[in-house]
Amino acid sequence: MFITTFGAVTSLMRGTVGDVCDVPGGPALGPAPPDGAAAAGHPVPEEERAATLAVVSASGSPMVPSLYRGPAAGRPSEVERLFGDLAARARALGVATPLLDLATLHPRVHQRRVAAVAEA
Repeated sequence: MFITTFGAVTSLMRGTVGDVCDVPGGPALGPAPPDGAAAAGHPVPEEERAATLAVVSASGSPMVPSLYRGPAAGRPSEVERLFGDLAARARALGVATPLLDLATLHPRVHQRRVAAVAEA
């Protein structure tokens, strides 16, 4: 859940943790993915949830995961392994995950562009 939350926050907003957390509304973005796991019947233990939220809500943090760095450099991402599987599992359980769905869509669009360039 850590990497999914971390990746969703930075990939959606195309910025570092600090970039996201240092604007109005930014800090509210981090709690959504762990809450989605709980809704799917897999609550994140409180210690892990707190540690994840501490990382994704750190004002001024320059942190970004590889899920963000790869596409930012024009390389493929791990979108299907990290987000695609989780989104599919949530759908199968009837759990709405609008933020995760959006976080999955953004790198998928990038993946398609990377593949088109590779085929050309």
